[in-house]
This record gives sequence, C-alpha cells and structure tokens, in this order.
Amino acid sequence: MKTKVRNIRRKLISIITAFACLLALLSLVVGKENLISCFMPAAKEKTEAHFVQFIDVGQGDCVLISSNGRTALIDTGTYSSGNNTCIKLNRLGIKQIDIIAISHLHSDHTGGLERVVDNFKVKNLLLPTLSTQSEGLNSALYAINALTKSGGGVYTAVQGMNFNVGEFEITVLAAFEDENENNRSLMLMAEIQGKKFLFTGDAEKKAERKLLEENLNLDCDVYKSGHHGSNTSNDEEFLRALSPDHVAISVGQDNMYGHPHDEIITRIQDLDAKIYRTDIKGDITFVVNNGEISAKTEK
Repeated sequence: MKTKVRNIRRKLISIITAFACLLALLSLVVGKENLISCFMPAAKEKTEAHFVQFIDVGQGDCVLISSNGRTALIDTGTYSSGNNTCIKLNRLGIKQIDIIAISHLHSDHTGGLERVVDNFKVKNLLLPTLSTQSEGLNSALYAINALTKSGGGVYTAVQGMNFNVGEFEITVLAAFEDENENNRSLMLMAEIQGKKFLFTGDAEKKAERKLLEENLNLDCDVYKSGHHGSNTSNDEEFLRALSPDHVAISVGQDNMYGHPHDEIITRIQDLDAKIYRTDIKGDITFVVNNGEISAKTEK
C-alpha cells in the first residue's frame, strides 16, 4: 500500500513539475531588444567552414547550420531518425549545439529533440509560444527541464529577434499566433556573406500571405520548401517574392501524403530554381565560401 502511495505521489509531482515548466515558458516574453547573439561569442579558433545541411530524416525536418565551430539545429526530425541524426552529428565532430530552434511542435519536427538533448551539450533552446494542445509538448518540456538543470537558456521567439551562429546572422521574421500548429511555425532567415537561407517550417498559405503583408525583403538564395513541398504551402505569390536559386525539400521516400505535390514542383521549376530532395539525394549541404554557394549531396 505504501509503495502505491509513493508511486502516485511521484506521478503527481512529475505532472505538477511539467505543468509548472509549461506555465513558466508560456509566461516568458523576450523583447526585440534582447539579442540572442550575446549567447554565442565568436569561437576562439576560426575553422572558416560555413554550411547549411538539410539532414535526411525521412518525412520530417532537421537542418544543421555550422560556422566557425558554432552550430545550430532548426528542428530535430522524427523520433525514429533521432539516433541516426546523432550519429551524423558525431561524425562531423560536433560536441556542442549552441542553439536548437524548434519551428513548431509536430512530431516530425520535435521527434529527435530528446535524443539530441541527451547526447549533446545544448546551450540554448528557442521555441514558439507553446500550447497545451501541442503534439510535441512533452518533448519540449523534456528539453526545457534538461536545459534548466544544465544552466542553458530557454527562449520564446518573437518577431525581430536575431542571433549569431559563427558568421551566420539568424533573424526571426515571424512567430505568428494561430490555432493551426503549422501556422505557428517560426519563420527564420539565416544570412552570411550576402547569401540568405529561408526556413518556414510547415507554415501554410495563410501564414505565408501574412508574412508578405509585413513588407520585408524576403528575397533569398536557398529556400526550404514549406511543409515538405505540400500544396497547403508554397503559395505562388510567396515563391515569387522569395525568388530562390535553390530549393531544398525535406521529405520521406514514398510518403503517405504524396509530398512533394506535383504542382509545387512545377511552380518551383517555373522560377528556374534548382530542386534538391532528401528522399532522392539524402543529406543536402550548401557550403558558403567567399560569397558563393556550392551544393553537395549525399547520393
């Protein structure tokens, strides 16, 4: 009987702790004047390697940004791909991740988060505003708890925040509130040596059009196709505003959703942009050197 009471008490404490963490994060507001660049001073030794790698995680998203020994992850892929992602990061000699930015809390973007946090020293975590209904809430709470214990930083994204990862400057273009989890996706622009990379998570046409209304300069060199190349995203007017030279599509082979949709492939081709798909090419790496971009693929 005493054992049962202790078990119930432990579960209640666990639930209360998780809820407290959630309340704390929901109440966290970081102003635009608070630049995350102060988290990541330049590395003592410049490796002068600057690249963005779209890691093949099947039907999910995981992007590695690396520059001068500093690293960031945008999303962490699926649960089943988590171990393989950690192996790939280890092979690159990565021991520490300066910041993980989660675009939104769907499991194909947060599934590997716990595995990454367990295997690497993560210094900072950037999240959209959380909802108790978010699919990946447990993974987010796990990461929040881990970073809190290790002295890391946990931040709620707001439009205008920016931070440095080596020579990359990454800006939060949008962090919209919406009942649709996809439309809550953080929209991030990473710029280095005059070259720009745009990441919009799974933001759908409604959010894309809302971003257009901000009248920002959205022209970019590399665009991660929204929502795995779905026709719920990648609005024609939005793509014209981006005018990318390269489009990466993170997508699982023979996935049940039919991603990427044929009309989106045609729409991208009409822009004369070169398409790279993880289901065909595996990991896709864009190296930036002296203001020029070169693409390398695993296959």
